[in-house]
Amino acid sequence: MGLKYSDVVFGVFYPRFSIDYESSSKYWYNAEILKLLIERKPVCPTPYVDYSFEYPPFVGLLWYFSTCFSIVVTLRSESVPLHTGSFIYSVAELHFIVNAFFISLFLLLSVFFLYRLAITLTRELSFLSIAVWLVLPSTILYATYNWDVVCLALALGSVVALQRRKYFVSGALIGASIATKLMTASIAYTTSLYMLFREHKGERLRKLGLFLLGVSIFGIVPYVALLIISPRGFFDFIAHHSTWYCENCLYLLFVHDIFSYLHRALAIALATTLATTIAFLILAKRNIGDDSWFYKLLTLSILGAVLFNYVFSPQMVLLFSPLIMVFFTKISRATYIASDVANFLIMVFFFYDSDLRNFLNKSGVPVEVRFSPWTIDSPVQWLAAIRNILLLVIFVLELVKLATRKP
Repeated sequence: MGLKYSDVVFGVFYPRFSIDYESSSKYWYNAEILKLLIERKPVCPTPYVDYSFEYPPFVGLLWYFSTCFSIVVTLRSESVPLHTGSFIYSVAELHFIVNAFFISLFLLLSVFFLYRLAITLTRELSFLSIAVWLVLPSTILYATYNWDVVCLALALGSVVALQRRKYFVSGALIGASIATKLMTASIAYTTSLYMLFREHKGERLRKLGLFLLGVSIFGIVPYVALLIISPRGFFDFIAHHSTWYCENCLYLLFVHDIFSYLHRALAIALATTLATTIAFLILAKRNIGDDSWFYKLLTLSILGAVLFNYVFSPQMVLLFSPLIMVFFTKISRATYIASDVANFLIMVFFFYDSDLRNFLNKSGVPVEVRFSPWTIDSPVQWLAAIRNILLLVIFVLELVKLATRKP
């Protein structure tokens, strides 16, 4: 079941478009639209406006067009399913194919941008490292699981544009990435400080201004537009993320209550520490002629942003895994591969949590037999803990190496 699960389909589409009372009462602001759709009317429901949607604006835009396309094509097909459940299934199937195709294009873009970045360090194994990343278990399983690859491609494109001194384009791409997933704001922050302290004084403000203009137009304006168009949809989006539980997070090892406020407090504290550390490192390294340290710092920034967050869904490793495979040391790459396997197994075993518990219980391991893959007594969370600890080891090793590197 875990290998067949897609968040696009089962985590987002079906909960909203299922023909039951819970779906209409929990998600829909305008249930009349859902009723018309069930009656096979050619309607096009709008996320944030007609129903709640917990993803950022760029994903919402893709979701809107892919949903509309799938509904229209299914209704116009020669054999429209008579049963409502079959009709919704047909729409969901086409909808996933459209999203998977779109995400796959961004995966190709990610590979292209990643190779462009890798060759700047003149590393002989750059192409091999990218090839290994593509066949890692988590890459294969989670590439079309969600929209993280879209976010990754835009972020990588931003760094490539920065290399080519296209500052507005760089800002626009990282802004669009932030409008896809907020995590890459860490890359925008690191890049901004790099430009502020690294560039020559005469050009500093102009270049940084162009970069921040791009970030603002494509990364901030979409959220402001969402607030104006649908205040309810915007605040439900904020509430969803601000009240979410500790999902596979690092702090579950110490605070076992997944709903504890301490998870968010620890995440904020470590995010602040990370931001401060990045600033100090850029100040310390700003006069080094070789820019390779900057790519390592970018990797540390996004790795830290994800690792220290209180939500660490399995697909989120795609935001930093290719960078680790290209820019970090051999020992870090080998350690990451081990963590990637653990991350892959999180979803593989997720729906078999009670079976695993039962097996362990019969083997003499004192675990309660129930279905609860979110809590620390679950074998699923043991896998998440292994992943997190290995990633923390990578983070500390690379941070110390970067901080102690001689000019």
